[in-house]
Amino acid sequence: MATLNQQVVTNRGICSACVHEEECIYPRNRDQIVLNCGQFELCPPIAPLPPSRDQVELEELWKKSSGDKPGTELKGLCSNCDERDTCIYSKPAGGVWHCEEYR
Repeated sequence: MATLNQQVVTNRGICSACVHEEECIYPRNRDQIVLNCGQFELCPPIAPLPPSRDQVELEELWKKSSGDKPGTELKGLCSNCDERDTCIYSKPAGGVWHCEEYR
């Protein structure tokens, strides 16, 4: 069951992403979701946090285990796939010859 705070957040509609939420000039019923507003202005995005040490170590381990080592060329579809830098699948030394994510 959702807590009261979860219900309030999910029922605010676009107000939760508006820079004017605190000083909104339009009267509104808190029980209704707002989907359109003339005053709406999107909050600036929050800068992403730098990767944690664990994330960096995990990425390094992944690179080592995926066959993406310096001086080693990828074989098969991975060699020219647009997704190879962000791909989560292993890249065996023999190459990948069938992949539904190939682009």
